[in-house]
This record gives sequence, structure tokens and C-alpha cells, in this order.
Amino acid sequence: MKVICAGAPKTGTKSVAKALRILGYDQVFDVEESMEFAFDEWEDMFESRVPNMDKIFESYEAQNVEAVVDMPHSHFFEQFLNRWPDAKVILMMRDEDSWFKSFENMVNESQKYSFMGYLTPFSKSMRRLINFTMQFSKVTLGSYVPHPFTWKIWYRRHNAYVKLVVPEEKLLTFSVTEGWAPLCKFLGKPIPDEDFPTENRATSKSKIVDRLLQDTKIVKKAQREILISFALIVLAISIAVGYFVF
Repeated sequence: MKVICAGAPKTGTKSVAKALRILGYDQVFDVEESMEFAFDEWEDMFESRVPNMDKIFESYEAQNVEAVVDMPHSHFFEQFLNRWPDAKVILMMRDEDSWFKSFENMVNESQKYSFMGYLTPFSKSMRRLINFTMQFSKVTLGSYVPHPFTWKIWYRRHNAYVKLVVPEEKLLTFSVTEGWAPLCKFLGKPIPDEDFPTENRATSKSKIVDRLLQDTKIVKKAQREILISFALIVLAISIAVGYFVF
């Protein structure tokens, strides 16, 4: 592990993740990767089935992860740093009002997937996914429903705690509007011959919510289970109708 990004969600996490990949870091784990490649480990931790994060760390080591970005990693930046004390920490920041508004918009956008809750009787994986997202939010932000007062308090405290815990020489406080220069200087990398990435804008057609709730393995497994359940229901109904009719 070489880089731990402690910035909260909606502080340019997707842009920084892509920037790190451009700079040559292999296996950058964002929130999608945490769900795709370590879902079981994070689920066990959120459900208090394990006493610590050792299994998560072992999984990341086995996959040669070099950098972590966004939740849940940023919330547990201190534990990652304790495990990998030589890593550098990047704290991405933005104005707290625009941060909250952006985060609130993302959560509101996810409501288009609220129908998934009605499918939980037909899929164990769907039940796991719904519970995972609820526990994820409770453990980190305290609630799934955006609340400007409490979420901004969390945001201030999180940023202050990062600055308190991380040694000054290991910490870069960074805004994506600053571009390559401070990031490359901090990481000891040459400035790439391309613009700093601007990912996951509000107008983007490829949004984090859609990727998480359409493309991850746990979602695809849930889709298969639902199709099988519906097929079995149709078959059972057909057999029952055939029995009573004929």
C-alpha cells in the first residue's frame, strides 16, 4: 500500500483514483472495487462478525492493492495507515456546502433503485446488498438519509481528525482544482502530458450509483437468483393450473 486517500466521498475521489492510475499505481481500489473484490470481508466487519479489519487487509495484500480511495477506505484511513505506516495520505477537500449538496444529490439519485427492496424475498444476494448499503451508511455517516447538520459535522470532524492523526510530512491536503502539480510533487511523480481527469461530474453518463447497482458481482448474482425464483414461481403456477384444469 503506497497511497491512502482520506478524502470524503464527493471530494473528487473518482478524479483522484484515475489520476493515480495515470501516474502508474496498480490496483487502485475505489468503492466499486471494495464491493467487487472484498464484499465478504467488508460485510463481516460491518456486521461485527470479526473483531477487526485484518481479513480486509489480508485480502488487499493478496491483490497487491497500491492505493485506496473513497468510502469505506477514507473513513478507516487511520486503520489503513496503522497497517501500512509508510503510505502517503491525501486528504481531498472542498467547500462543505457544495460537498453536502453533491452528496445529497447522489443519495437522492439512488432512490430510482428503491424497487430493489421489493425483490429481497426472491434473492439472498439482494438482501445482503441492501443490508450492506444500510450498514455501510450507519457505520460511516451515521445514517443513509442526508442530513445537512449532522453530515456537515461529520465532514468537519473527519477532516480535522485526518490532519490531527497523519504526520505532516506524510499528508497532502488537496483540491482537484489544483491539478497535477501538488499531487505529483507530493508523490514524487513527473507531471503527465495530459489534463488532470475530471470524473463523475453531475452531467456524467457513467455515475457511481449506476455502476455500483448494475455492474458489481453481488448485483449480477442477485439478478440471477431473482430470475431463477421467478421462473420457479411461473413453473409452480403452471403445474398447479394444469393439475386443477386437467
